[in-house]
Amino acid sequence: MYLKVPYRTASVVLCLVFGSYVLAQSEEDALRISSLMPGGTSRSNGLANAFGAVGADPVCISINPAGFGLYRTSEFSMTPSFEVNDAESGYYGTRASDTRNRFYVGNIALILNTPSKKGDWRSGTFGVVYDRQQSLHWLQLAQGDRVPSTQLQGFANEATGTNIEALNADAFPFTSSLAWYTYGINDAYPTTPEGDTIPNQYASAIPFGSDTRQTHTIDAHGASTSTAFFYSGNYLDRLYVGMSIGIAGHRYVRSTKHTETNLNDDPEGLETFTYTEDLTTTGNGFDVKVGVVGRITERFRMGAAFHSPQWFRLSDAYTTALRTSFRTPDGNGQSAYSENSPDGVFRYRLNTPWRAVLSAAYIASANGLVSVDYEYADYSQMSFKPDDRLVDDYDFSVENDAIRDSYRAVHSFRVGTEWRAGNWYYRVGWGFVPNAYVNDDPRHGLALKTYAGGIGYRTDHVGVDFGLNYADRGTNYFQYSPDLVEATREDRQSYRAMLTLSFRP
Repeated sequence: MYLKVPYRTASVVLCLVFGSYVLAQSEEDALRISSLMPGGTSRSNGLANAFGAVGADPVCISINPAGFGLYRTSEFSMTPSFEVNDAESGYYGTRASDTRNRFYVGNIALILNTPSKKGDWRSGTFGVVYDRQQSLHWLQLAQGDRVPSTQLQGFANEATGTNIEALNADAFPFTSSLAWYTYGINDAYPTTPEGDTIPNQYASAIPFGSDTRQTHTIDAHGASTSTAFFYSGNYLDRLYVGMSIGIAGHRYVRSTKHTETNLNDDPEGLETFTYTEDLTTTGNGFDVKVGVVGRITERFRMGAAFHSPQWFRLSDAYTTALRTSFRTPDGNGQSAYSENSPDGVFRYRLNTPWRAVLSAAYIASANGLVSVDYEYADYSQMSFKPDDRLVDDYDFSVENDAIRDSYRAVHSFRVGTEWRAGNWYYRVGWGFVPNAYVNDDPRHGLALKTYAGGIGYRTDHVGVDFGLNYADRGTNYFQYSPDLVEATREDRQSYRAMLTLSFRP
Protein backbone atom coordinates (compact mmCIF):
# COMPACT_ATOMS: atom_id res chain seq x y z
CA MET A 1 0.00 0.00 0.00
CA TYR A 2 1.37 3.42 -0.96
CA LEU A 3 1.49 6.18 1.62
CA LYS A 4 -1.04 8.90 0.86
CA VAL A 5 0.86 12.08 1.71
CA PRO A 6 -0.48 15.62 2.01
CA TYR A 7 -0.29 18.11 -0.85
CA ARG A 8 3.06 19.59 -1.73
CA THR A 9 3.59 23.32 -2.20
CA ALA A 10 4.91 22.81 -5.72
CA SER A 11 1.76 21.01 -6.78
CA VAL A 12 -0.36 23.96 -5.66
CA VAL A 13 1.55 26.26 -8.01
CA LEU A 14 1.12 23.84 -10.89
CA CYS A 15 -2.61 23.66 -10.31
CA LEU A 16 -2.91 27.42 -10.55
CA VAL A 17 -1.34 27.24 -13.97
CA PHE A 18 -2.82 24.05 -15.37
CA GLY A 19 -5.98 23.69 -13.33
CA SER A 20 -8.13 24.64 -16.33
CA TYR A 21 -7.44 21.26 -17.90
CA VAL A 22 -9.08 19.57 -14.93
CA LEU A 23 -12.13 21.79 -14.46
CA ALA A 24 -12.28 23.02 -18.05
CA GLN A 25 -14.96 25.31 -19.34
CA SER A 26 -17.72 23.19 -20.86
CA GLU A 27 -20.40 23.63 -23.48
CA GLU A 28 -22.89 24.00 -20.62
CA ASP A 29 -21.00 27.07 -19.36
CA ALA A 30 -21.17 28.60 -22.84
CA LEU A 31 -24.93 28.05 -23.00
CA ARG A 32 -25.49 29.54 -19.55
CA ILE A 33 -23.65 32.74 -20.46
CA SER A 34 -25.31 33.00 -23.89
CA SER A 35 -28.93 32.39 -22.83
CA LEU A 36 -30.11 35.99 -22.82
CA MET A 37 -33.61 37.45 -22.88
CA PRO A 38 -34.77 41.09 -22.94
CA GLY A 39 -35.27 42.37 -19.40
CA GLY A 40 -37.39 45.37 -20.22
CA THR A 41 -40.01 47.34 -18.33
CA SER A 42 -43.37 46.45 -16.81
CA ARG A 43 -45.07 47.65 -19.97
CA SER A 44 -42.93 45.56 -22.32
CA ASN A 45 -43.14 42.53 -20.04
CA GLY A 46 -46.91 42.77 -20.07
CA LEU A 47 -46.63 41.99 -23.80
CA ALA A 48 -43.97 39.28 -23.20
CA ASN A 49 -41.44 41.76 -24.67
CA ALA A 50 -42.96 41.55 -28.16
CA PHE A 51 -41.85 45.12 -28.78
CA GLY A 52 -39.51 45.17 -31.76
CA ALA A 53 -41.82 47.24 -34.02
CA VAL A 54 -43.72 49.05 -31.26
CA GLY A 55 -40.82 51.11 -29.96
CA ALA A 56 -40.75 54.04 -27.54
CA ASP A 57 -39.81 51.83 -24.58
CA PRO A 58 -36.45 51.12 -22.89
CA VAL A 59 -36.70 47.43 -23.87
CA CYS A 60 -35.69 48.53 -27.38
CA ILE A 61 -32.09 48.39 -26.15
CA SER A 62 -32.32 44.56 -26.07
CA ILE A 63 -34.45 44.08 -29.21
CA ASN A 64 -34.16 46.87 -31.81
CA PRO A 65 -32.47 50.22 -31.03
CA ALA A 66 -34.33 51.84 -33.92
CA GLY A 67 -37.44 51.78 -31.73
CA PHE A 68 -36.03 54.69 -29.71
CA GLY A 69 -36.72 56.87 -32.75
CA LEU A 70 -40.44 56.64 -31.96
CA TYR A 71 -39.99 58.68 -28.78
CA ARG A 72 -41.55 62.16 -28.94
CA THR A 73 -40.13 63.39 -25.63
CA SER A 74 -37.37 62.65 -23.14
CA GLU A 75 -37.96 60.15 -20.35
CA PHE A 76 -36.44 58.67 -17.22
CA SER A 77 -37.71 55.32 -15.92
CA MET A 78 -36.85 52.69 -13.34
CA THR A 79 -38.18 49.14 -12.92
CA PRO A 80 -37.80 47.46 -9.52
CA SER A 81 -38.79 43.79 -9.65
CA PHE A 82 -39.36 40.71 -7.52
CA GLU A 83 -38.86 37.12 -8.65
CA VAL A 84 -39.56 33.65 -7.28
CA ASN A 85 -37.70 30.73 -8.90
CA ASP A 86 -38.91 27.18 -8.23
CA ALA A 87 -37.01 24.04 -9.29
CA GLU A 88 -38.52 20.54 -8.97
CA SER A 89 -36.39 17.52 -9.85
CA GLY A 90 -36.92 13.87 -10.60
CA TYR A 91 -34.04 11.45 -10.00
CA TYR A 92 -34.41 7.65 -9.98
CA GLY A 93 -38.09 7.96 -9.11
CA THR A 94 -37.73 10.46 -6.27
CA ARG A 95 -39.11 14.01 -6.47
CA ALA A 96 -37.55 16.97 -4.67
CA SER A 97 -37.94 20.73 -4.91
CA ASP A 98 -36.57 24.01 -3.63
CA THR A 99 -37.15 27.71 -4.22
CA ARG A 100 -35.36 31.05 -4.16
CA ASN A 101 -36.64 34.64 -4.33
CA ARG A 102 -35.13 38.11 -4.45
CA PHE A 103 -35.70 41.80 -5.22
CA TYR A 104 -33.68 43.45 -7.99
CA VAL A 105 -33.70 46.40 -10.37
CA GLY A 106 -34.44 45.11 -13.85
CA ASN A 107 -34.15 48.25 -15.96
CA ILE A 108 -33.03 51.87 -15.62
CA ALA A 109 -33.27 54.18 -18.61
CA LEU A 110 -32.42 57.77 -19.49
CA ILE A 111 -33.79 58.76 -22.90
CA LEU A 112 -33.09 62.21 -24.36
CA ASN A 113 -35.13 63.30 -27.38
CA THR A 114 -33.99 66.23 -29.53
CA PRO A 115 -36.64 67.35 -32.06
CA SER A 116 -35.56 69.07 -35.25
CA LYS A 117 -37.51 71.95 -36.78
CA LYS A 118 -35.76 71.76 -40.14
CA GLY A 119 -35.03 69.08 -42.70
CA ASP A 120 -36.38 65.58 -43.21
CA TRP A 121 -34.86 64.15 -40.04
CA ARG A 122 -37.59 64.99 -37.54
CA SER A 123 -35.73 64.08 -34.36
CA GLY A 124 -32.81 62.27 -32.81
CA THR A 125 -32.92 60.24 -29.61
CA PHE A 126 -29.95 59.14 -27.54
CA GLY A 127 -29.29 57.92 -24.04
CA VAL A 128 -28.23 55.02 -21.85
CA VAL A 129 -30.13 51.96 -20.62
CA TYR A 130 -29.24 49.35 -18.01
CA ASP A 131 -31.06 46.05 -18.66
CA ARG A 132 -30.89 42.83 -16.62
CA GLN A 133 -31.09 40.09 -19.26
CA GLN A 134 -30.78 36.91 -17.25
CA SER A 135 -31.40 35.74 -13.70
CA LEU A 136 -29.14 33.02 -12.32
CA HIS A 137 -30.67 32.78 -8.83
CA TRP A 138 -31.63 29.14 -8.33
CA LEU A 139 -31.57 26.69 -5.45
CA GLN A 140 -31.74 23.17 -6.88
CA LEU A 141 -32.23 19.95 -4.92
CA ALA A 142 -32.19 16.39 -6.29
CA GLN A 143 -32.50 13.21 -4.23
CA GLY A 144 -32.33 9.53 -5.06
CA ASP A 145 -33.25 6.88 -2.48
CA ARG A 146 -31.71 3.83 -4.20
CA VAL A 147 -29.28 4.81 -6.95
CA PRO A 148 -27.24 1.89 -8.40
CA SER A 149 -24.26 4.14 -9.09
CA THR A 150 -21.55 6.17 -7.40
CA GLN A 151 -19.53 9.25 -8.35
CA LEU A 152 -16.46 7.53 -6.94
CA GLN A 153 -16.45 5.20 -9.95
CA GLY A 154 -15.94 8.24 -12.15
CA PHE A 155 -12.92 9.24 -10.09
CA ALA A 156 -11.55 5.68 -10.33
CA ASN A 157 -12.04 5.71 -14.13
CA GLU A 158 -10.27 9.06 -14.38
CA ALA A 159 -7.29 7.87 -12.34
CA THR A 160 -6.91 4.59 -14.24
CA GLY A 161 -3.72 4.64 -16.29
CA THR A 162 -1.98 7.10 -13.96
CA ASN A 163 0.77 5.61 -11.83
CA ILE A 164 0.30 5.85 -8.09
CA GLU A 165 3.33 8.10 -7.60
CA ALA A 166 1.82 10.70 -9.96
CA LEU A 167 -1.62 10.41 -8.37
CA ASN A 168 -0.07 10.78 -4.94
CA ALA A 169 1.63 13.95 -6.25
CA ASP A 170 -1.74 15.41 -7.31
CA ALA A 171 -2.11 14.39 -10.95
CA PHE A 172 -5.83 15.33 -10.72
CA PRO A 173 -5.83 17.83 -7.86
CA PHE A 174 -9.51 18.82 -8.12
CA THR A 175 -11.06 15.36 -8.56
CA SER A 176 -9.59 11.88 -8.30
CA SER A 177 -6.54 12.87 -6.22
CA LEU A 178 -8.96 14.08 -3.54
CA ALA A 179 -10.69 10.69 -3.64
CA TRP A 180 -7.31 8.96 -3.43
CA TYR A 181 -6.17 10.91 -0.36
CA THR A 182 -9.47 10.28 1.45
CA TYR A 183 -9.61 6.56 0.53
CA GLY A 184 -12.65 7.05 -1.68
CA ILE A 185 -10.67 5.19 -4.33
CA ASN A 186 -7.80 2.80 -3.78
CA ASP A 187 -5.22 1.02 -5.86
CA ALA A 188 -6.41 -2.29 -7.31
CA TYR A 189 -4.38 -5.23 -8.60
CA PRO A 190 -6.39 -7.06 -11.26
CA THR A 191 -4.58 -9.78 -13.18
CA THR A 192 -4.62 -11.06 -16.73
CA PRO A 193 -5.65 -14.67 -17.51
CA GLU A 194 -1.94 -15.47 -17.46
CA GLY A 195 -1.65 -14.18 -13.89
CA ASP A 196 0.19 -10.94 -14.65
CA THR A 197 -0.78 -7.86 -12.61
CA ILE A 198 -2.37 -5.00 -14.59
CA PRO A 199 -0.68 -1.79 -13.39
CA ASN A 200 -2.24 1.60 -12.56
CA GLN A 201 -5.76 0.38 -11.84
CA TYR A 202 -8.11 1.82 -9.22
CA ALA A 203 -11.32 0.76 -7.53
CA SER A 204 -14.11 2.73 -5.88
CA ALA A 205 -14.58 2.26 -2.13
CA ILE A 206 -18.27 1.77 -2.97
CA PRO A 207 -18.49 -1.09 -5.49
CA PHE A 208 -20.17 0.19 -8.62
CA GLY A 209 -23.71 -1.16 -8.86
CA SER A 210 -24.27 -0.99 -5.12
CA ASP A 211 -27.30 1.00 -4.02
CA THR A 212 -26.58 4.47 -2.65
CA ARG A 213 -28.73 7.23 -1.24
CA GLN A 214 -27.78 10.46 -2.96
CA THR A 215 -28.46 14.15 -2.35
CA HIS A 216 -27.32 16.74 -4.85
CA THR A 217 -27.71 20.49 -4.29
CA ILE A 218 -26.77 23.45 -6.47
CA ASP A 219 -26.86 26.84 -4.80
CA ALA A 220 -26.38 29.48 -7.49
CA HIS A 221 -26.83 33.21 -7.84
CA GLY A 222 -25.82 35.90 -10.28
CA ALA A 223 -27.04 37.70 -13.38
CA SER A 224 -26.21 38.80 -16.91
CA THR A 225 -26.62 42.53 -17.49
CA SER A 226 -26.06 45.10 -20.22
CA THR A 227 -25.42 48.82 -19.99
CA ALA A 228 -25.78 50.26 -23.48
CA PHE A 229 -25.50 53.65 -25.15
CA PHE A 230 -27.68 54.28 -28.20
CA TYR A 231 -28.65 56.76 -30.89
CA SER A 232 -31.74 56.61 -33.08
CA GLY A 233 -33.04 58.90 -35.80
CA ASN A 234 -36.54 59.62 -37.16
CA TYR A 235 -36.78 60.24 -40.90
CA LEU A 236 -40.08 61.81 -42.02
CA ASP A 237 -41.98 59.87 -39.33
CA ARG A 238 -41.70 56.90 -41.72
CA LEU A 239 -38.29 55.39 -41.19
CA TYR A 240 -36.46 54.93 -37.89
CA VAL A 241 -32.84 53.75 -37.64
CA GLY A 242 -30.76 53.07 -34.57
CA MET A 243 -27.54 51.68 -33.19
CA SER A 244 -26.33 50.76 -29.72
CA ILE A 245 -23.04 49.76 -28.14
CA GLY A 246 -23.44 47.67 -25.01
CA ILE A 247 -21.14 46.77 -22.14
CA ALA A 248 -22.14 43.29 -21.00
CA GLY A 249 -21.52 41.93 -17.53
CA HIS A 250 -21.74 38.37 -16.23
CA ARG A 251 -21.41 37.17 -12.64
CA TYR A 252 -22.17 33.61 -11.57
CA VAL A 253 -21.47 32.06 -8.16
CA ARG A 254 -22.28 28.38 -7.69
CA SER A 255 -21.76 25.91 -4.87
CA THR A 256 -22.45 22.26 -5.73
CA LYS A 257 -22.64 19.59 -3.02
CA HIS A 258 -22.98 15.88 -3.81
CA THR A 259 -23.47 13.43 -0.91
CA GLU A 260 -23.75 9.63 -1.11
CA THR A 261 -24.59 7.12 1.60
CA ASN A 262 -23.60 3.51 0.99
CA LEU A 263 -26.62 1.23 1.54
CA ASN A 264 -24.72 -2.08 1.57
CA ASP A 265 -24.06 -3.84 4.89
CA ASP A 266 -20.25 -4.02 4.79
CA PRO A 267 -19.26 -3.26 8.43
CA GLU A 268 -15.80 -2.03 7.40
CA GLY A 269 -16.79 -0.17 4.26
CA LEU A 270 -17.24 3.46 3.35
CA GLU A 271 -20.44 4.84 4.87
CA THR A 272 -20.75 8.34 3.33
CA PHE A 273 -18.81 10.81 1.26
CA THR A 274 -19.43 14.41 0.18
CA TYR A 275 -17.85 16.13 -2.81
CA THR A 276 -18.21 19.90 -3.12
CA GLU A 277 -17.36 22.33 -5.91
CA ASP A 278 -17.29 26.12 -5.56
CA LEU A 279 -17.14 28.18 -8.76
CA THR A 280 -17.18 31.93 -9.36
CA THR A 281 -17.30 33.22 -12.94
CA THR A 282 -17.01 36.94 -13.63
CA GLY A 283 -16.35 38.96 -16.72
CA ASN A 284 -17.27 41.70 -19.12
CA GLY A 285 -17.74 42.08 -22.83
CA PHE A 286 -19.32 44.28 -25.44
CA ASP A 287 -21.73 44.01 -28.34
CA VAL A 288 -23.22 46.11 -31.12
CA LYS A 289 -26.84 46.23 -32.27
CA VAL A 290 -28.24 47.92 -35.38
CA GLY A 291 -31.83 48.11 -36.47
CA VAL A 292 -34.52 49.71 -38.58
CA VAL A 293 -38.26 50.21 -38.14
CA GLY A 294 -40.50 51.23 -41.04
CA ARG A 295 -44.01 52.66 -40.93
CA ILE A 296 -45.51 50.79 -43.89
CA THR A 297 -48.95 52.36 -43.45
CA GLU A 298 -50.44 54.51 -40.72
CA ARG A 299 -51.37 51.35 -38.83
CA PHE A 300 -48.73 48.81 -39.79
CA ARG A 301 -45.05 48.79 -38.88
CA MET A 302 -42.22 46.37 -39.53
CA GLY A 303 -38.77 46.15 -38.01
CA ALA A 304 -35.48 44.27 -38.35
CA ALA A 305 -32.39 44.18 -36.15
CA PHE A 306 -29.02 42.48 -36.03
CA HIS A 307 -27.19 41.74 -32.76
CA SER A 308 -23.47 41.04 -32.93
CA PRO A 309 -22.01 38.34 -30.69
CA GLN A 310 -21.08 39.41 -27.20
CA TRP A 311 -17.29 39.28 -27.02
CA PHE A 312 -16.51 38.30 -23.44
CA ARG A 313 -13.37 38.12 -21.32
CA LEU A 314 -14.09 35.87 -18.36
CA SER A 315 -12.33 34.59 -15.27
CA ASP A 316 -13.07 31.44 -13.26
CA ALA A 317 -12.06 30.86 -9.65
CA TYR A 318 -12.80 27.42 -8.25
CA THR A 319 -12.05 24.99 -5.45
CA THR A 320 -13.20 21.45 -4.60
CA ALA A 321 -13.19 19.31 -1.46
CA LEU A 322 -13.97 15.70 -0.58
CA ARG A 323 -14.95 14.21 2.77
CA THR A 324 -15.29 10.50 3.58
CA SER A 325 -16.57 8.62 6.62
CA PHE A 326 -16.01 4.91 7.25
CA ARG A 327 -18.01 2.57 9.49
CA THR A 328 -14.91 1.17 11.24
CA PRO A 329 -11.93 3.27 12.41
CA ASP A 330 -8.46 2.49 11.07
CA GLY A 331 -5.47 1.47 13.18
CA ASN A 332 -5.05 5.05 14.37
CA GLY A 333 -8.69 5.30 15.45
CA GLN A 334 -9.55 7.57 12.52
CA SER A 335 -12.77 6.97 10.55
CA ALA A 336 -13.21 10.28 8.70
CA TYR A 337 -10.90 11.88 6.13
CA SER A 338 -11.01 15.19 4.28
CA GLU A 339 -8.98 16.91 1.62
CA ASN A 340 -9.22 20.29 -0.12
CA SER A 341 -7.97 21.22 -3.56
CA PRO A 342 -5.74 24.21 -4.23
CA ASP A 343 -7.33 27.39 -5.56
CA GLY A 344 -7.85 27.17 -9.29
CA VAL A 345 -7.85 30.30 -11.46
CA PHE A 346 -8.28 30.53 -15.22
CA ARG A 347 -8.99 33.28 -17.75
CA TYR A 348 -10.48 32.83 -21.19
CA ARG A 349 -12.69 34.42 -23.84
CA LEU A 350 -16.15 33.48 -25.11
CA ASN A 351 -18.10 34.61 -28.16
CA THR A 352 -21.87 34.21 -27.84
CA PRO A 353 -24.02 33.65 -30.97
CA TRP A 354 -25.16 36.55 -33.15
CA ARG A 355 -28.90 37.14 -33.33
CA ALA A 356 -31.43 38.49 -35.82
CA VAL A 357 -34.86 39.89 -34.94
CA LEU A 358 -37.85 40.50 -37.25
CA SER A 359 -40.89 42.34 -35.93
CA ALA A 360 -44.33 43.49 -37.00
CA ALA A 361 -46.99 45.55 -35.22
CA TYR A 362 -50.55 46.62 -36.03
CA ILE A 363 -51.46 49.93 -34.38
CA ALA A 364 -55.22 50.42 -33.92
CA SER A 365 -54.95 54.20 -33.76
CA ALA A 366 -54.87 55.32 -30.10
CA ASN A 367 -56.97 52.35 -28.98
CA GLY A 368 -54.38 49.57 -28.89
CA LEU A 369 -51.92 47.40 -30.75
CA VAL A 370 -50.93 43.83 -31.60
CA SER A 371 -47.22 42.97 -31.93
CA VAL A 372 -45.16 39.93 -32.98
CA ASP A 373 -41.38 39.31 -32.75
CA TYR A 374 -39.31 36.50 -34.24
CA GLU A 375 -35.73 35.93 -33.09
CA TYR A 376 -33.03 33.66 -34.52
CA ALA A 377 -29.89 32.49 -32.68
CA ASP A 378 -27.61 29.58 -33.56
CA TYR A 379 -26.08 28.30 -30.33
CA SER A 380 -23.77 25.92 -32.18
CA GLN A 381 -21.77 29.02 -33.18
CA MET A 382 -20.66 29.80 -29.62
CA SER A 383 -16.90 29.48 -29.18
CA PHE A 384 -14.26 29.56 -26.48
CA LYS A 385 -10.89 31.20 -27.15
CA PRO A 386 -7.71 31.54 -25.08
CA ASP A 387 -7.12 34.83 -23.35
CA ASP A 388 -4.48 36.59 -25.44
CA ARG A 389 -3.06 38.20 -22.30
CA LEU A 390 -1.83 34.79 -21.14
CA VAL A 391 0.89 32.57 -22.54
CA ASP A 392 -1.19 29.47 -23.16
CA ASP A 393 -1.38 27.19 -26.20
CA TYR A 394 -4.64 25.50 -25.19
CA ASP A 395 -7.05 25.98 -28.12
CA PHE A 396 -10.40 24.76 -26.65
CA SER A 397 -10.92 22.44 -29.63
CA VAL A 398 -12.55 19.77 -27.44
CA GLU A 399 -14.99 22.25 -25.89
CA ASN A 400 -15.81 23.90 -29.24
CA ASP A 401 -16.42 20.52 -30.88
CA ALA A 402 -18.80 19.68 -28.03
CA ILE A 403 -20.64 22.97 -28.65
CA ARG A 404 -21.12 22.18 -32.33
CA ASP A 405 -22.30 18.65 -31.55
CA SER A 406 -24.64 19.58 -28.69
CA TYR A 407 -26.48 22.71 -29.82
CA ARG A 408 -28.63 23.93 -32.68
CA ALA A 409 -30.27 27.03 -34.12
CA VAL A 410 -33.27 28.27 -32.16
CA HIS A 411 -36.32 30.11 -33.56
CA SER A 412 -38.09 32.10 -30.84
CA PHE A 413 -41.42 33.93 -30.94
CA ARG A 414 -43.08 36.60 -28.82
CA VAL A 415 -46.60 37.96 -29.28
CA GLY A 416 -48.44 40.60 -27.27
CA THR A 417 -51.32 43.04 -27.32
CA GLU A 418 -52.18 46.27 -25.49
CA TRP A 419 -55.55 48.07 -25.33
CA ARG A 420 -56.40 51.45 -23.92
CA ALA A 421 -59.38 52.81 -21.97
CA GLY A 422 -58.78 56.46 -21.19
CA ASN A 423 -55.53 56.69 -19.26
CA TRP A 424 -55.59 52.98 -18.43
CA TYR A 425 -53.74 50.32 -20.44
CA TYR A 426 -54.30 46.54 -20.37
CA ARG A 427 -51.78 44.02 -21.71
CA VAL A 428 -51.28 40.29 -22.30
CA GLY A 429 -48.49 38.37 -24.05
CA TRP A 430 -46.90 34.99 -24.73
CA GLY A 431 -43.34 33.90 -25.53
CA PHE A 432 -41.80 30.66 -26.80
CA VAL A 433 -38.09 29.74 -26.84
CA PRO A 434 -37.19 26.16 -27.93
CA ASN A 435 -34.56 24.19 -26.06
CA ALA A 436 -31.08 24.79 -27.49
CA TYR A 437 -29.86 21.17 -27.29
CA VAL A 438 -30.14 18.97 -30.37
CA ASN A 439 -33.03 16.52 -30.19
CA ASP A 440 -30.93 13.39 -29.63
CA ASP A 441 -28.90 14.88 -26.76
CA PRO A 442 -30.03 13.41 -23.42
CA ARG A 443 -29.92 16.94 -21.97
CA HIS A 444 -32.59 18.11 -24.44
CA GLY A 445 -35.49 19.57 -22.45
CA LEU A 446 -38.76 21.41 -22.87
CA ALA A 447 -39.11 24.87 -24.41
CA LEU A 448 -39.27 28.00 -22.30
CA LYS A 449 -42.84 29.32 -22.36
CA THR A 450 -43.71 32.73 -20.92
CA TYR A 451 -47.21 33.92 -20.05
CA ALA A 452 -47.52 37.64 -19.37
CA GLY A 453 -49.99 40.30 -18.38
CA GLY A 454 -50.02 43.83 -17.07
CA ILE A 455 -51.83 47.07 -16.42
CA GLY A 456 -50.74 50.70 -16.55
CA TYR A 457 -51.86 54.23 -15.92
CA ARG A 458 -50.27 57.02 -17.95
CA THR A 459 -50.53 60.78 -18.24
CA ASP A 460 -48.49 63.16 -20.38
CA HIS A 461 -45.78 63.39 -17.72
CA VAL A 462 -46.01 60.34 -15.45
CA GLY A 463 -46.51 56.62 -16.00
CA VAL A 464 -47.07 53.79 -13.54
CA ASP A 465 -47.03 50.28 -15.01
CA PHE A 466 -47.31 46.89 -13.37
CA GLY A 467 -46.46 43.58 -15.06
CA LEU A 468 -46.57 39.89 -14.20
CA ASN A 469 -44.72 37.01 -15.87
CA TYR A 470 -44.94 33.27 -15.41
CA ALA A 471 -42.26 31.21 -17.19
CA ASP A 472 -42.02 27.42 -17.36
CA ARG A 473 -39.42 25.10 -18.87
CA GLY A 474 -37.91 21.64 -18.48
CA THR A 475 -34.19 20.88 -18.28
CA ASN A 476 -32.02 17.78 -17.94
CA TYR A 477 -28.54 17.59 -16.44
CA PHE A 478 -26.07 14.98 -15.19
CA GLN A 479 -24.77 15.09 -11.63
CA TYR A 480 -21.62 13.32 -12.77
CA SER A 481 -20.44 11.22 -15.75
CA PRO A 482 -23.33 10.40 -18.15
CA ASP A 483 -21.75 6.96 -18.62
CA LEU A 484 -22.46 6.13 -14.98
CA VAL A 485 -25.74 7.81 -14.04
CA GLU A 486 -29.14 8.76 -15.45
CA ALA A 487 -29.99 12.38 -16.15
CA THR A 488 -31.71 14.45 -13.49
CA ARG A 489 -34.93 15.87 -14.91
CA GLU A 490 -35.89 19.28 -13.65
CA ASP A 491 -38.96 21.48 -14.08
CA ARG A 492 -38.38 25.19 -13.54
CA GLN A 493 -41.00 27.84 -12.89
CA SER A 494 -40.32 31.56 -12.51
CA TYR A 495 -42.76 34.17 -11.22
CA ARG A 496 -41.86 37.83 -11.71
CA ALA A 497 -43.62 41.03 -10.70
CA MET A 498 -42.41 44.40 -12.04
CA LEU A 499 -43.31 48.01 -11.32
CA THR A 500 -42.10 50.75 -13.67
CA LEU A 501 -42.17 54.43 -12.78
CA SER A 502 -41.58 56.77 -15.72
CA PHE A 503 -41.24 60.56 -15.82
CA ARG A 504 -41.45 62.84 -18.86
CA PRO A 505 -40.88 66.62 -18.90
